[in-house]
Amino acid sequence: MDEQTSQKPVNPRRKKRSQMQIFKETYLPVIIAGVSLVMILIFIIGAISQGIQNGQAAKEASIQASESEAEAYAQLEDEANRLIAGSQTFAAGYDYDRAIAVIDTFSGDISQFPKLTELKQQYTEAKSSLVAWSDPSQVTNLSFMPLIVDTDRAFADAVYGEYYNRRYVTIEEFQKILEQLYANNYVLVGMDDIVTGGGSGSYSAGTVYLPEGKKPIMITHMNVSYPYQLVDGNNDLRADKDGDGFASKLVFDENGELACEYVDDEGQTLVGAYDLVPILNAFVKEHPDFSYKGAKAILAVSGYNGVFGYRIQADAEKTSGTALFEQEKTAVKDLAEALRSEGYDLACYTYEDIGYGEKDVSTVKADLASWTEEIAPVLGDVSIFVYAQSSDIADQDSDYSGDKYTALQSAGFRIFVSNASDGKSWISLKDSYVRQGRVLVSGSTMAYNSDWFTGMFDAKSVLDTNRGNVPQ
Repeated sequence: MDEQTSQKPVNPRRKKRSQMQIFKETYLPVIIAGVSLVMILIFIIGAISQGIQNGQAAKEASIQASESEAEAYAQLEDEANRLIAGSQTFAAGYDYDRAIAVIDTFSGDISQFPKLTELKQQYTEAKSSLVAWSDPSQVTNLSFMPLIVDTDRAFADAVYGEYYNRRYVTIEEFQKILEQLYANNYVLVGMDDIVTGGGSGSYSAGTVYLPEGKKPIMITHMNVSYPYQLVDGNNDLRADKDGDGFASKLVFDENGELACEYVDDEGQTLVGAYDLVPILNAFVKEHPDFSYKGAKAILAVSGYNGVFGYRIQADAEKTSGTALFEQEKTAVKDLAEALRSEGYDLACYTYEDIGYGEKDVSTVKADLASWTEEIAPVLGDVSIFVYAQSSDIADQDSDYSGDKYTALQSAGFRIFVSNASDGKSWISLKDSYVRQGRVLVSGSTMAYNSDWFTGMFDAKSVLDTNRGNVPQ
């Protein structure tokens, strides 16, 4: 046997593989590949999920930013609308400086709200076209007593009927007068508008700026105290159906607006526009351009029967009791504050409704003392004095001096309004005081001195036919 034939076979039987080897060689690579694929998928899915979350967060942030911007814009829009309304209120009364100042308080970019820019331009142009009134002697002060609500009761009064017909004006007449004043281009102004100074300085003429063709005028409402004489028919110190047909007190209505109480001929107590204040307020609300910078009227009150229909005179506490007496005083304080805020000036009409010109010094001092002790603490500072009973303490062309004037000065009065007997309002400015003559509007002046009101209103057309023949 040769060497080749003596060798072992080329493919002898191999040793059998173990299960571990089979697993490692056959299944492990597949598992590793699968796990890797799963890991890769998890990574990819995680990345995609994170991307989606990031995108959603970005979207939500964008939405929140848009909502914040929208909310901020809405707030600016609300502010702009408030400023527009506020500025228009001032502009209606020709106070263009304040109207512009309101626009200038806008906290945003004014260019985003063209209406603000437009109004500011309008106000600036309107202001430049105003005409200056610098002569207070050209301003007539029309004066009125409390207005008659029920002419049947007023004119039928056996004692005062003729007096009411001669000296007083009805509600309907006053409303017609307002309408004609407005139609004839008159605008209400206050004493502070036509006179400046006082205090430590001297008084001088103020300047009123009105549109071309408009004219200033004043109103004084006298004895706004609603004394018992007008409203109490049976002497029980309360307004009743037997009163003379006048409002009985100033009040706030259910909406917080100034109004008047009135007891009708059936004994019902009504609340509404039964005297000058609520009627004038309603008219100015409808015609805001009838009031210069919010001016309304001078309200002159006596004190012997209280103020505004509230019994705060010294003897009232004895009959009403301390609790009610204090409530009455609180009511007057609230009304005084509201009246001032609505453009009214408060004035003294003497305490006892007496003519100072014919009284001696001691009587004047006693009357002023009663005012100072009982009324002044409730009304607050009052510097205007309106003479009652068509009186004055000196002739129109004379300067004030003497003990009566000293007493008035000591009581805090610096502006004095007396009667213009010839129907021509006048004014005198001195270093320490101002004097003005008012023109009384009454049944007799409208009937027999209608020329006093020429150009302002037609007195003949205003007169209430219920008057009959007006007593002279």
